[in-house]
Amino acid sequence: MRKPIFITVLLLLVCSTVLWAQSAVRISKANLPTWLRASQMKPQSIDLNDISMGYYFELIENQFNLQNQTHFNRTIKVVSEAAGAENAGQASVSFDPSYQKLVIHELNVIREGKVLDRLDLSKFKTVAVETELSRMIYNGTYSAVAVLDDVRKDDKIVFSYSLIGFNPVFEGKFANTFYLEGTEPNGLVHLVYIVPEGRILNIRKQKGATVEKKQVNGNLTYYYWEQPMNATEETGLYTPSWFDNTPRVEVSEFSTWRQVADWAKRINPIPNIKTGSALDKEVQKLWQEAGGDSLKYFEKSLNFVQNSIRYMGIELGEHSHRAHLPEMVYNQRYGDCKDKSLLLASMLKSKGIGSSLILANTYQDKELEKVQPSPFAFNHMVLAGVVGGRLIAVDPTISNQGGSILNRYFPYYGKVLFLENGKRLSEVKKPVATHGSFLNILEVFQILDDGKANLKVTTTYYDHEADAIRYQLQSSAKNQLQKEYEDYYQRVYDKAKHISPLTIDDDLENNILVIKEEYLLDAYIVEENLQKSAPMYSKYIYDRLPKVEEGILEPIAINFPLDVHHEIKIVNKDNKAIGFFQPEEKVLDREAYWYSKGQYADKDTLKISISFRNNDSFVPMEQSQQYVEDFKVMQEGMGYLYFVDNNGYLTIGSINPIQLPKINFGALFTFFTIVIATLIILFKTHYKSKPTGFINLYHEHKRNDIGGWLIVLAIKLVIGVFFITVMIFLTPTSISDSLWALLDNADYAYGYLLLFLIVYLVSHAAYLAFNIYSCILLFERRDIFPQTYFFVNIAGLILLIFANFAISLIYPNSLTWGFMNPGDLWSIFVIIAWSIYLYLSKRVKETFTVPYHKDSFYYLGGSGNSSTESSSGQDNPAKENYGPHPLNE
Repeated sequence: MRKPIFITVLLLLVCSTVLWAQSAVRISKANLPTWLRASQMKPQSIDLNDISMGYYFELIENQFNLQNQTHFNRTIKVVSEAAGAENAGQASVSFDPSYQKLVIHELNVIREGKVLDRLDLSKFKTVAVETELSRMIYNGTYSAVAVLDDVRKDDKIVFSYSLIGFNPVFEGKFANTFYLEGTEPNGLVHLVYIVPEGRILNIRKQKGATVEKKQVNGNLTYYYWEQPMNATEETGLYTPSWFDNTPRVEVSEFSTWRQVADWAKRINPIPNIKTGSALDKEVQKLWQEAGGDSLKYFEKSLNFVQNSIRYMGIELGEHSHRAHLPEMVYNQRYGDCKDKSLLLASMLKSKGIGSSLILANTYQDKELEKVQPSPFAFNHMVLAGVVGGRLIAVDPTISNQGGSILNRYFPYYGKVLFLENGKRLSEVKKPVATHGSFLNILEVFQILDDGKANLKVTTTYYDHEADAIRYQLQSSAKNQLQKEYEDYYQRVYDKAKHISPLTIDDDLENNILVIKEEYLLDAYIVEENLQKSAPMYSKYIYDRLPKVEEGILEPIAINFPLDVHHEIKIVNKDNKAIGFFQPEEKVLDREAYWYSKGQYADKDTLKISISFRNNDSFVPMEQSQQYVEDFKVMQEGMGYLYFVDNNGYLTIGSINPIQLPKINFGALFTFFTIVIATLIILFKTHYKSKPTGFINLYHEHKRNDIGGWLIVLAIKLVIGVFFITVMIFLTPTSISDSLWALLDNADYAYGYLLLFLIVYLVSHAAYLAFNIYSCILLFERRDIFPQTYFFVNIAGLILLIFANFAISLIYPNSLTWGFMNPGDLWSIFVIIAWSIYLYLSKRVKETFTVPYHKDSFYYLGGSGNSSTESSSGQDNPAKENYGPHPLNE
């Protein structure tokens, strides 16, 4: 019941704060500040084809006045499409009313050169914007929003405001990061930092940002950038969060990491616990339970803070970086990372255990040392204590951690900043598996009769994997977890059903958690392409590998730490030995990762062992193409089919005898009916037609034989017709009973599947008919052959792509190479090559010159005698226009 009550209290807190905001927050308006630097550059013109939201920014202006602690912002949005009015037709400002005042200067719509004043403060509504509630952080940010009436295409919306007041937690020092490019181009960016005399603003340009310009006005120095805002290519899905190629400016009045550490230490001093307080009593109790042992006390204190103080951050105003007092956190029993870390530090201090608070960045475990020192370089706080001369780093925000405090998992944050003696950033040690791996999965498949199998799964979690699954177990009902696990195996193996409840063994002291499962697989043995087989999948590892495309030129983020060993055993039924099987092993040993797969037979059992380990959190850019190639190998190794004979026995190394697929005679009759009907229609209609001019024929030149590459084409056509006819009986195609049998289990997809089967059958039959027809046209040298076979080729290409796409949907695991295999790609190449040859070849244009004549019949390149010619003595029109017929020469 704790969670619903907590959520209710949180909602009441949010609602009350919103009401306070509506009543207490005041928005004012004023003229533009007099200290602004006026923009001198005209915005660049924008290619509207690069714009996606129906509007773009003609101007983005930000000026920061460090003297009066004011941030001025002005934007000019241009509505380029009517649909853009919906996206652009509002003005909004986010701010923290605990230390900021919002002053609005202008809200105008410029239409056809006229300025329409739309600034009406009564139309601005103030609402709470808690974007971090999903992370249990309440930051007290509000947004003033006004929706504009009557916004039209080509309007310009000018909006400017000032936020007066900087967060006092930074003790009057300023730091900021500003991006000079975005995902879309904009007309002009105007960035200005106004620094009073005597203050030093450190400026660091990142990723090719332009150098600042400088202008002095009295005792103020203006550092500014004024330039078009171009679009930066977006990073990929698997690009590390720290890899950002966008040009940007980092400014800070903090010059060194030591200054940042000293500031953080000043605002978060480790206080003494008040004697006699509730927290003091808790400390004394834990110390007594530890028997006065500092190490045991450290562990008990950490357990208390991790598990009895829930994670929830109230980060209003200064508390964005300043922790709440330990007694307050203890009494309310919640806090964020800095609250929990400071509480633990105070508890350690009360018993003479030294410690240091640590600043970390959970998103940037690399290249943190390259950024400009500032408080905004970090987003997390943890702690390290010193016991017996040993430094022990812990994260008080992780709950349900097991194991001794000496071996407790500490996340890899890359480089961090110690507040005690924090002269520079320090590197965190990479986690190492203490039990050989972080996760062991054992799956045992016992093959049964009728294609069924019993599956027993034993999953052993260590270290942080045990911590994570323990948290999941405590936040989920056991029945829900059982269902989630069953759903997982149903997605991998069809018709999986659990036959025994989950068993969970949690060794908290050694931080080892074991879960056992058992399933009945009603359809384990699969039958595809005339072959029965037993499948094997290592889905857990596969799901954690990045699926990147060829040609990637970025580093690749990978889950870290990840160290998984997956062992699969497939046991033959009736204890029948598998027979001779050559052991196989594949190892990929790279700088960032290590993969191995081995398999061998042991009597009646096939044993497959797959391991994957990451050595770092990313694959370097220069090794990304190597990963792409390695992924193909790993993907193939993590999904495999092993032969099973007709009696249901696993037979490694042997292949089942060739069996003809079962024919659906209804489909077979329909197929050849369509073939014959198509040929009849073609000979009654298209056969009598003339060339359209798509391929221009050289009627003044004549070739009376089929020669050159046309001989190859003729052989291809004949063999192709024969091949298509034979293969419909030898391989699963549109007339195969196994394909039509899918309708029996189609459920809600019955209509779609039936439509696909009908389209597949009709197109397959029509394609055969058109190939037969093209073959006849070729040997008759008919003038309509080139354009006819050209389009038959294109139709074949479309049919091939359609068939592959459909099969990939029906049998998603059957295509080893993905959507297209190498054989299909070669077929596409051949089709395209012959199409180009038909279109460009001079021989083709000189050879196929025989027209249709109603009194002539053609067969194998010849015609019968014309009755008209013999009775009238007049020349045959074909003879008059194209020369003598081959058989009359």
